[in-house]
Amino acid sequence: MALSATSQGSHTTPSPSGQYLASISPGSNTLRLHATHVPDRYTDVSLRISSKDVTGLQWNHESDRIVVVSARLIEIVDLEDADHRIRLDNGSGGFGKFANAEFVGRELLLVVWEFGKVKLWNLESGKGADLCDVKGSCDGARWQLRPGRQAQTGTLAMLSKVNAEDVLNLYLPAAQKLVGAVRLPTLDAQSIQWSPDGRWISVLDVGTAVQGVHFLTPDGNLYRSYPAAKESEALGLGIKSIVWAQNSQALALTRYDGTIVLLNTRTFAPKAVIEHTTTIDQRATTSPEEQAPIWEEIVSVSGGNSHASVAQPFSPPLSRTKPATEPAELGVAEAQFSCDGSWLATRDERMLNTVWIWNMATLNAHSVLVQHNNARKLHWHPTRPDELMLDCGDGTAYFFSTTSANPPMPIGISTNTTLSYLPTPATSKTVILATAKSTFRMLYPDGQPEEPDFPAQSGATREAASVDESFEDGASEDSLLDLLSGRKPLPVKTEQSYTERVDLEVETEEEDTTARMDDTFREKRSRQPPNTGMEDEVEHDPFDDSEIF
Repeated sequence: MALSATSQGSHTTPSPSGQYLASISPGSNTLRLHATHVPDRYTDVSLRISSKDVTGLQWNHESDRIVVVSARLIEIVDLEDADHRIRLDNGSGGFGKFANAEFVGRELLLVVWEFGKVKLWNLESGKGADLCDVKGSCDGARWQLRPGRQAQTGTLAMLSKVNAEDVLNLYLPAAQKLVGAVRLPTLDAQSIQWSPDGRWISVLDVGTAVQGVHFLTPDGNLYRSYPAAKESEALGLGIKSIVWAQNSQALALTRYDGTIVLLNTRTFAPKAVIEHTTTIDQRATTSPEEQAPIWEEIVSVSGGNSHASVAQPFSPPLSRTKPATEPAELGVAEAQFSCDGSWLATRDERMLNTVWIWNMATLNAHSVLVQHNNARKLHWHPTRPDELMLDCGDGTAYFFSTTSANPPMPIGISTNTTLSYLPTPATSKTVILATAKSTFRMLYPDGQPEEPDFPAQSGATREAASVDESFEDGASEDSLLDLLSGRKPLPVKTEQSYTERVDLEVETEEEDTTARMDDTFREKRSRQPPNTGMEDEVEHDPFDDSEIF
């Protein structure tokens, strides 16, 4: 096991490949990029956005571009070509602040304003297309790109509200074309979700709806609703969330009454119901050898912790997360499938310190883990289906294996951190990210990963690659990915960077500098084919003075 030193940085976001980390360096207008296998190796990229104004970071799927979002300015950093910096200005803010920005493929950026205005920008041509306003009052995802498809052929599904009715809009992002708009049979749709294999679109309705979930085909045709109208309950809250297994072979619907309904993923008919009971007692239905083991965490007076086996019947302690004067939370707090869908880990709002693990082959409880503190988040390993990590908010990672007879193994990291697995490949060692408000560090349970196998470098060159140097647009032709991986040394900064020179000129002749930057970008655009998308068909909105340059 190895634990990295604490690094400074906020909004820490891992790349989809798991090889890099991006964060905002506190107190400066700097984006800091780390190599996860060597956290001390990093490079800085200067931004126009102040660190205190940053609201989020987002990687693209290829892990070679990052979008930095603030209320008035969005900036895109290309790790393969740091000279090519793209910025999107909000102008006078006629649609409110920038709320979010997300890559759709590598060359398209979906931008959402706080009041629901949506625009799809082509980063190569610099042109934008207006999409329908996205629905605002949702608890979950309001748009999602079809999984397993490239942006050129994938479908973007988005929820909208038109004349008090929910509408599902389907776009082809590359063509910036609306291909379908379907009115949904919902009272107040709360989220949209593609199945991981891209064969179904699931729409979650508000909990008071008679039919809580609707399943549609990729072209927007309604296939089935659950529960069926004749099976619907007349009173009471219904479905709380939809949880797909990564292989799309299992589907769970969590309910406000504390049960979980498992559906057949072909017919969407119910095949089992899982229930959390306040007293665990399998003696009447299961032999002693097949009863789910119960592990309870014991904390000593000195602060040490261990897990002890508890006999059935056993009643987990009830938890309370809100003051008695506020309404209690209801239903299932969390449900997570393992990476292959063979296990399901769940928590109930009434017993937040208790984790149930269910075997999807037998549909029986496999084990129950009772923690001293409330479990805050459940994490299955991205490639190992038998490994579960519990984050209880106490600075300790609890690892449990479904194939072992041993209790959870605690590993202390640091207090007030949030834990998560990095999406590393199956052949790589496990990396766990522990983030706080302005710091982060990494835990390597299997030992620190080896550096990627690159051509040999001299000792002086390899040492130089771990030196903290600022890399700004125009400072070098080296790829930032090469610098982070150690294939090339970080460049030594000997003079003012392009960004510093431009910022200096902006103070005295802002208009001329902006024109030069825009002209430079147009030269890049001129080599791209003309865009014949939907932007030619949409009348320009007089309130829209956002500009990309």
